[in-house]
Amino acid sequence: MSAERQPVFVLCAPAPRRPELRDALQALGRVLEADGPERVRQVVRQERPDLVLLHLAGGDDMLALCTELDQALATRVVVIGPSADVGSIRAAMQAGARDYLGEPITPEELQASVARLVQGERRTRRGRVVTVFGTKGGVGKSTLAANLAVVLAERHHQRVALIDLDLEFGCVATLFGTRPSATIVDVCRRSGAFNLGVIEEAMTRSAHSAVEILAGPPTPDLAAFVDGEGKREPDRNYVQEILRVMRGSYDWVVVDTAVDFGEAVITALDEAERVLFVTTPDVPALQNSAKGLDILLERLGYPQEKLQVVLNRGNSGIGLTSDEIAHVLDHPIHFSLPSEGDVAVRAANLGVPLVRLRGRSALARSIARVGASLMENRDRGRVSAIAEVR
Repeated sequence: MSAERQPVFVLCAPAPRRPELRDALQALGRVLEADGPERVRQVVRQERPDLVLLHLAGGDDMLALCTELDQALATRVVVIGPSADVGSIRAAMQAGARDYLGEPITPEELQASVARLVQGERRTRRGRVVTVFGTKGGVGKSTLAANLAVVLAERHHQRVALIDLDLEFGCVATLFGTRPSATIVDVCRRSGAFNLGVIEEAMTRSAHSAVEILAGPPTPDLAAFVDGEGKREPDRNYVQEILRVMRGSYDWVVVDTAVDFGEAVITALDEAERVLFVTTPDVPALQNSAKGLDILLERLGYPQEKLQVVLNRGNSGIGLTSDEIAHVLDHPIHFSLPSEGDVAVRAANLGVPLVRLRGRSALARSIARVGASLMENRDRGRVSAIAEVR
């Protein structure tokens, strides 16, 4: 299992019980201990554990915490409690626990339950996050993100969410011809943990697509409520929580970003299985892109295979070939999109995704190939993961 990260478990149990439970769990992965619900929430948001183990002796609020972890934070929970207490077993199952282990419990019983649930998680399809990023404005990020989402939703029959994380000047909703009645700001202004219901209340659809859109703030000053001084709870990473909840319910979450390295953007990059780095074949864009790729690969330490460079307007004929551009960037060009500004501008003005307005255009066909590649890589990875678990 060398390709898999080490499983992470959060253990919340009374101090006298922790050593024995911790020792049993350490045979399977990394164990993080928590002394109460608030610490559990903090660790879950930071570490995205594979499993949380809650001991009912930790307090009356353990079952409420179980429900919150299951519904709001999309985290699997195992409850440990009295073996003969039918009421506790029923209450734990109703609270969303994936298993109930009655004490006294042997290390072997604990390990068997945990191993079964972890393997089950690896067999379960989880949604994937694709973040569309670039280090210069005007390179076509939003156009690619919006139309890629439509391709995945309509040509591959996936449930797709599109998030606009250009928090000050996002235009994703405009590309779909919509005026959202709620945005990501409304989610972040809610108190307590986010769940899918809260997020779905803020999402919108257009008449032109099945893509579900979480729009950006309607005015630049409201960006601070999502990622800035206006945050209701400054220690929380709202974007991370939103992405992790949505990953549990959507096949794909496509994220359009701003041209910066703020917390929201870095979170979207961290959470993504794939980053589509968009650039154009002009010198200012290539200079900025080379700097951006260096930050992503060297300073942030992302693996090469996580990043795919998309060269937009690749046929504009400015004198640089794709090979020369790849040499300048010190990174291969994975996709090249043709220059069809009239198609893109007309689609944007009409508020209709160009893959629907001009589905046979060269640009639409190229974006469709990006979507097909993502689907192919996802399916190949799923087969490999299942074979590895078996």
